[in-house]
This record gives sequence, C-alpha cells and structure tokens, in this order.
Amino acid sequence: MNFRRIEWIFLIAFVVLDVFLGFMFVQTSSKSTTTSGDTATTVIREMRADNISFSDPKTSESTGYYIAGSNDNDLKQRISQLTEQTARIESSGKLTSTLRTVQTITANKAKSELTTFMKQSTNVIHGDEYVYDADLSSKSEYVFVQKVADGDILTSAGQVHLTVNKSNQLISYTQTYVDNVKTLREKAVTISERKALVALYQYNQVSNSSRIMWAKLGYSRLLKLKDSSVYVPTWIFAVRSKNSSNVTIHRINAFTGAAMKSDTTATTTTAGVTGLGTAAGMLWRAE
Repeated sequence: MNFRRIEWIFLIAFVVLDVFLGFMFVQTSSKSTTTSGDTATTVIREMRADNISFSDPKTSESTGYYIAGSNDNDLKQRISQLTEQTARIESSGKLTSTLRTVQTITANKAKSELTTFMKQSTNVIHGDEYVYDADLSSKSEYVFVQKVADGDILTSAGQVHLTVNKSNQLISYTQTYVDNVKTLREKAVTISERKALVALYQYNQVSNSSRIMWAKLGYSRLLKLKDSSVYVPTWIFAVRSKNSSNVTIHRINAFTGAAMKSDTTATTTTAGVTGLGTAAGMLWRAE
C-alpha cells in the first residue's frame, strides 16, 4: 500500500470522525429548540450588557461540504503562460508578479475592469475561478477569492491580491491556488451566524467593550497532510478590542460550532475601520 493511499485513508477517517462529532453536537444542541433559542437570546443580551457592539446576526442556516485540495498547486507549471509581467514562485507556493506595463483602473468601474483582467489567462492563471470580494478589498488592494464547492476560500490558500497605486494603476499582484478540489461527503447544514456568534462568546474570544466588525461564512483549512488539505465551512469574525486599533480574526467551525485555531492580528487602517480592507491581509496570513 503506497503512502498516497494511506494518506487518503487517514484523511477520510479524520473527516468521518469530525462528522460524527458534528452530528453529536447537532443532536445535543437540538434536543430542545425552544431552550436553545432562549439560551441564544440570553447570551446575546449578555453580550449587549458587556458593551460588545455588533450587527444583529442572521438566524438562517446554510450548507457546505468537507472538501479536499492538493497542497501543491500548478502555478509553477503554468507560469509560462503569463505575458507582459515578471512573475516568480516563492518557497511557500505563492506567485508574485509585477506588471511590465501598468494598467489604469477607473475608480467607479474597478470591479468590472479587474474582473476582465482576471479572466484573461495570460494575465492570471486560473483567473476565471476567482470572484471579487468587496468586503476584503480596499482602495489600494483588490481581493479575489477562489470559488469552490458552494462557497469561497477565505484563508491564505486561494486568493489573488491586486495592488493599485495612488494613481489608480494596477502594478502587481500575488496569487495562491488550491488545485484538484474534491468534495469528501454529501452537502450538510451549517449553523447560523447567530449560533456561531454565541459560540464565539462562550469560548471567551470576545472581550467586554469590543466591537465585532464583520462576519463571513467561507472555507478554512481544518487539516493539513503532506500532499492534501481538508477545508471546512467556517464562520469568520473580525473583532476589535476597546481602545485598540488591532483587529483579531476568530473562526468557528460551521458544522460543529467548535472554535478553530485563529489568532491572527493586524493593525487597522482607515479602510479597515470603515470596511474590510485590513481583513484581506489578515486572512492572507491566517494559516
């Protein structure tokens, strides 16, 4: 039995175990819908009483998959298809490129113009597999996230960051890519933003008088093996502490409600306070 096969057996076994734990979590938490709802309401009130500010969380559930992807992307093999730019692959697998001829971007048409740029295969490898994320972008950095089964990758694994200078010129970009993406089991229901927020508070990841700047549902890496990684739907929260310019990223497994390791911190800028510009850098490094 070769190592590759052993690795996949281990990966599948891990997913089965995680699914079982998730099932037990759902069974336990759904024994009494009324009680669960009352508990969530009580926790939300406690958070308000602790001067934690946040928008009313959504109560609707969503769906997602366990997915697997290769740790070795094919950016290096396809780098020769890029033209009019100087590109290189870093040791981490990230592609870094500087355009030889800058492209002026119209401020009020940035999304459409950059999307057109992305879809040209001589500009960006697999560029048509990414979508623009306004929440993660700022005026100087436009972020495109990789589309996968029923969602987007919101970690450093599958993103393109396009850099635009003060003259509205696209001058460079960086890219990561998850290759050979596969679903490992049938689609399953995720917990709501409200339940995830309650879990975040119960795990003591939100201090008094802090502000939850935003919440997003996307895929985060759950397990990394030698050749492959498993990704799981995740509720991602950006929290800013009182009297601080630091924003910390926290993650809640959207299947099990468990806290995931994610203590990435960054200093906000004006863009980060009013939108999610700073989050792009944090999510880029949060692995």
